[in-house]
Amino acid sequence: MEERIFGIYMKKISLSVIMIVLLVLFFTGITGNLVQAEGINYAILTVDKNGAYTFWDLENKSGTGPEITESGSIMIPLKDVCTLMPDLKFNYNAKSKTATVANLYNGRKVVLKSNENKCTYYAPGSKKGVKKALPYASYISAENKAFMVHMSALKWVMGNAKGVKSFKIADLQAAGYDTLNHKGIILYNPYGEVSALPLASKVSNLGRTVKVTIPEGYSVSQIFDLLVKKGVSSSTKELYEIMDSYDFSYYPLAESIEANVNRAFLLEGYLYPDTYEFYRLSKPQDVIGKFLKNSEAKITEEDREKAESLGFSIDQILTIASLIEKEAGKKQWMGDISSVIYNRLNKGMKLQLDASIFYVERYIKPYIEGDVNRYNSFYNTYKCSELPAGPICNPGRNAINAALNPNETNYLFFYSDEQGMYHFSEELVSQKTQN
Repeated sequence: MEERIFGIYMKKISLSVIMIVLLVLFFTGITGNLVQAEGINYAILTVDKNGAYTFWDLENKSGTGPEITESGSIMIPLKDVCTLMPDLKFNYNAKSKTATVANLYNGRKVVLKSNENKCTYYAPGSKKGVKKALPYASYISAENKAFMVHMSALKWVMGNAKGVKSFKIADLQAAGYDTLNHKGIILYNPYGEVSALPLASKVSNLGRTVKVTIPEGYSVSQIFDLLVKKGVSSSTKELYEIMDSYDFSYYPLAESIEANVNRAFLLEGYLYPDTYEFYRLSKPQDVIGKFLKNSEAKITEEDREKAESLGFSIDQILTIASLIEKEAGKKQWMGDISSVIYNRLNKGMKLQLDASIFYVERYIKPYIEGDVNRYNSFYNTYKCSELPAGPICNPGRNAINAALNPNETNYLFFYSDEQGMYHFSEELVSQKTQN
């Protein structure tokens, strides 16, 4: 479809019409260019007279959170933010679309008007205002009808001009905040200067601990990323370093893992999927230790004995379980997929499972340095002759059960169709023929 803009027909449009169009575009630009995308959620931190910090999530508290313009300006719902600080008094004149904020503690005042990218500042005791420029024009939100102003507008009523500061993801992670749900924090201090972001564990409304749920089938890299985003660790780097260097032989499962230079991540398969509670910014060895302690409890002596009766180590069973976990869409297919794996191993056939390729490409290569292809032939089951060098994820109980109790079949092949149904056979068949 051909698009035409008004400029093509400029000669046919009267000057008055052009002025109307330009005015509409101007005011739409002030109030319309917003990005209210999921995940762009800024939290608010406030400081009281005693220097104590409180965390506020306005999206959950009032349903009116900060908005982000296309240019990246952070806009706050002025009334809602002011109510978080007892010494700020907010007043709004609907007729003139003018908002006034006064700091009762220091006597400063600022007046803001909708659709203007400036404000009027009044020093303590002064009746004469001074115009101050703003990075973005104030507006009435089309989303929630709130009076929105640039986050920096309140600096004129804070303890000083440095009483407002925004912090991004890297700052939040270093201080133990949740960056899975919050992409930034705006800190306001009505009584003084903002210097640094406080540790999340020292902020009211947050708490010292955080719960993290690890889904079945998550890889080490996914788990480590999640732990950082939830504030459990400040960086994935320290988790990887401890996993490779710390002595976890206290835990029999970890101690039983045979040394293998071709194994990408030592503890892949041993971070049992479950819900955990951690202290914010925990020591990495404590975090991994909690996973291993739970794995010791969940993988029973009965499991170990069953693995031995099958002629496999627990590490091999976890490897088979991880393949099942990633290949099966649902529990109902796990037993038959398990049988395919065992049948192919017994016949000396390569497993040829696509999940092993995805693991190499998505969860090994992006997280290692040097030759990123060095593990290909040890995990890609189209290349390696037997099982991969280790698990390709951290399997759940259903997959482990299937690995220990494969269905008795003669199946050697399977595929899933567009409806999510799995088809098994003893001979290779064309999917197109079956469909």
